[in-house]
Amino acid sequence: MPEIIVKFADKVIERVVTEKDHISIGRTSDNDIVLDNRGISRRHARIDFADNQPELIDLDSLNGTFVNQMKVIRQFLHDNDKITIGKFDLIFFQDSQTSAKMSDIEETAVLDTKRQREMTQAVKSNPLEDLMETRPIPIHSHGDSKSDRKEHH
Repeated sequence: MPEIIVKFADKVIERVVTEKDHISIGRTSDNDIVLDNRGISRRHARIDFADNQPELIDLDSLNGTFVNQMKVIRQFLHDNDKITIGKFDLIFFQDSQTSAKMSDIEETAVLDTKRQREMTQAVKSNPLEDLMETRPIPIHSHGDSKSDRKEHH
């Protein structure tokens, strides 16, 4: 089943999985995907799922519809296409299982292993200054010091 992930400011705000023949996108509550923003038309766009070839159709919106940063009127959709409508991004997946796999890849795991904790603690307890060895280094002078000068009379 197709899935559309709706994002605002890079945050997922909705996941839409559908078995419908088409879905509507717009500002008013009678749409399947409601994007509540004045820059979005009441009936902004539609996605048709006929013949297993999803197609995005702009419904003469005032501010336009974009797919992968290109303004479109009609556009066939493919996995991971980014539809931009106003300040919203909608990520399209032909199959909701594909989107789940992509979400797993995009997530970053927080390490909490014993070794990671030990290394972090070692850095906190041994600041860089403590780890550096300081000792005097002899400097040899050639010809300008008083001890090297011989008086000539």
